[in-house]
Amino acid sequence: MVNAEASGRRVLVTGGTGNLGRRVVPELLRAGLRVRVLTRRPAPAEVTGSGWQHVEWQQGDYHSGAGLAAALDDVDTLLHTAHDPQHPAQDLLGVERLLGYSRAAGLRHFVQVGIVGAAQVRGFAYYAAKTRAETLVAHSGLASSVFRATQFHSFVASLLLGLERLPVAVVPAGTLQPVDITEVAQALARHVIRAETGSEEFAGPEILSIADLTRLHLAARGLHRRVVPVRLPLAALRAVEAGVLTSSSAARGQVTFEQWLEGQVRGG
Repeated sequence: MVNAEASGRRVLVTGGTGNLGRRVVPELLRAGLRVRVLTRRPAPAEVTGSGWQHVEWQQGDYHSGAGLAAALDDVDTLLHTAHDPQHPAQDLLGVERLLGYSRAAGLRHFVQVGIVGAAQVRGFAYYAAKTRAETLVAHSGLASSVFRATQFHSFVASLLLGLERLPVAVVPAGTLQPVDITEVAQALARHVIRAETGSEEFAGPEILSIADLTRLHLAARGLHRRVVPVRLPLAALRAVEAGVLTSSSAARGQVTFEQWLEGQVRGG
């Protein structure tokens, strides 16, 4: 349904073909926004189709700055969903480039996507870069906001796969609050439409121990393992143990990790 607040505004989306981006773009289009996607290659065939024919594609690279001036022409809002966990320093440089080009273009609103609790995790370069990026955005001189989410169900499941290969599943102590990525995309689209400054957080419906998440994951796959939580002397894991990647005050989705797992099983 077209939203009166969004109609006619143009938003540039980085990472528009990524896991989150390809879900938020259709939400923005349905709301009546004009959507331009920054991409390093021509419009990918795998995301074209119903609705996507209205997307504007602009080749460019936010790391190098190539194509950014053209991409930001006549743009009201920049939604930065792209990320590169393997190269956090390069990713941070990309944020600096985006901010510089955005100032030059007279951008009205810059939206940075972050991670709930990342600022409280020590010893993890990617989280440190995400936190630094938020600081850069806040001091950029642009009207800006940060939208943070907890870990996606699919990401948590991928981590648990690596912990379940032995007869005994030894897992870190701690809690997580996994969230459905489609619900995150819907909440993020609403955040973009409101165009308010400040920060917003969105989390999953349940805070669960990593041990309980592992048990749910094993059960969904028909596996039987003993699950043993252990405390490890690593700063990042101690932060997880303290629950920093969860939020009791954030807006919450409705799809639980167990429901998501059931959907994965049904879907094959």
